[in-house]
Formats: sequence, structure tokens, C-alpha cells
Amino acid sequence: MKPVSNATKDTQKRILDIAEQLLLTRGFNAFSYQHISSALGVRNAAVHYHFPRKTDLGVALVQRYRRRFARFIEAHASLGPLQQLEGYFELTDAYFHQDEQICPSGILTTEYHTLPEEIQLEAGAFITEMRDWAKTIARRGRDEGGMSYPGSPEAMGEVMFAALQGGLQLARIDAGILDTIKQQIRDLLKVEKS
Repeated sequence: MKPVSNATKDTQKRILDIAEQLLLTRGFNAFSYQHISSALGVRNAAVHYHFPRKTDLGVALVQRYRRRFARFIEAHASLGPLQQLEGYFELTDAYFHQDEQICPSGILTTEYHTLPEEIQLEAGAFITEMRDWAKTIARRGRDEGGMSYPGSPEAMGEVMFAALQGGLQLARIDAGILDTIKQQIRDLLKVEKS
């Protein structure tokens, strides 16, 4: 097997970078290889060389998100649950402050029924990982005494995840909504802003 050259890796990365920007600002179904090839200054065939089908590109994108999120969780693993919660808020803010993007899980859930099955499988796993992390924050927060709330940690994690996902969508028309939602989550958890 012939090793992959640095130029090939660089082109693949650039394709993924452009596709990610398009996904998070338009959605998977609202961009084509033409958008990517125009941004790269190449023909569509060059994009097809690296990703023969748009499904291949979509799967690669979601796998990239999963790797990135795993690194994010790992980087926050030694923090306490309150710091992890604030890290979660910062992640949400980072998406919004970059061209009012929606988190990948928000786009993927919105378009889920129209995505090819291969992408649905990756998207489902990715979204489960994100939901599980929110539940873990809520569980650890209660177990360690830093959070107090009615109901189960699982339900509170789902509320946190859903509120932040919806908040990113609403923030496109009301930029202040994210701060309101983050504060309400803190209030529900009975924690002070750090």
C-alpha cells in the first residue's frame, strides 16, 4: 500500500474544513461539492478523488467531530463538575461566536431523517456521546455535592443538552438567549456562576 502524502492529507483536511464550515452554517443538505471545489479553486473531480461520495465526506466529518469531542472530554476529565459545566458552556459559546454556527449535533439531529444511513449511524453515536457527557456532569455534580436539583441526573443532563442545542438555534435571532439559558441551567442546578 502506498503511503498517503502530506499534500493529500493537507487537501483532505482543507476539504473537511470547508465542509465543516458549510455544515455548521447551512446544513449537510444545503451544500454540494461545487461549494467546496469553488472555495478550494479546484474542479469537483478533485473533491471526489478524496471523498468519492458525499456520504463518505459526511461520515468523515462526523468521525472528526467524535475524535475532537473525545479529546475535549479527556482534557476536562480532571476538572470538577462545575468546571466541566462551564467548559460545556464555553464550547457552546465558541460555536455561536464563529459565524453563528450551530453545534454539529444540532445540525445532525435537525437533518437526521434526510441523512444517508451511514451518516445517521455516526451521528447517532456522536449525539449519544454528547448526551452522556451532559448526564455525567449532572451525576457527578450531585454526587460530589456541588449541584442540587429535582429529578434524576439523566433527566437533568438531557435538559442541559437540549437547552443548549435549542439555545444555539435561537441565538441566531436573539444573541442574548445563550446567557439567559446558561444562567437558567445554573439556577436549576443551584450553582453560582464561576
